[in-house]
Amino acid sequence: MEYLNILEAQILSMLQTVYDSWGWFGVTALLIFENATGITPSEIILGLAGWMLISEHQLPVSMIFIGGLYAAIGSTLGASIAYWVARLGGRPLVDKLVRWIRIDPSHIALAENQFHRWSAGLCWSDALCLAFAC
Repeated sequence: MEYLNILEAQILSMLQTVYDSWGWFGVTALLIFENATGITPSEIILGLAGWMLISEHQLPVSMIFIGGLYAAIGSTLGASIAYWVARLGGRPLVDKLVRWIRIDPSHIALAENQFHRWSAGLCWSDALCLAFAC
């Protein structure tokens, strides 16, 4: 339990440093990283951004819409990076990445089979499925 408290304190400290240094651009950068890699949950990034940037810096509530704009830009850029990496690298690159992040290859095969069966309608937003469209 002590380890989780230490980890939580480190994460909050790192996010506070990013938000204090970069402001809304920090939110954009973290969302680009999140959408490109899938490592960090956006719920934590955005929830803490609202609290740390708006509440702690005494910003008006209208800044939520500005934050939403920066979040949308970051999310779109990150998803585009993931899409183009998968699209240009194709199945060989996906197979290498799957081994690196320890995803069961049968899950990738299942996603590919569903795409071929149902076309883009089933997984229209999944960069992995769109990469196999060619």
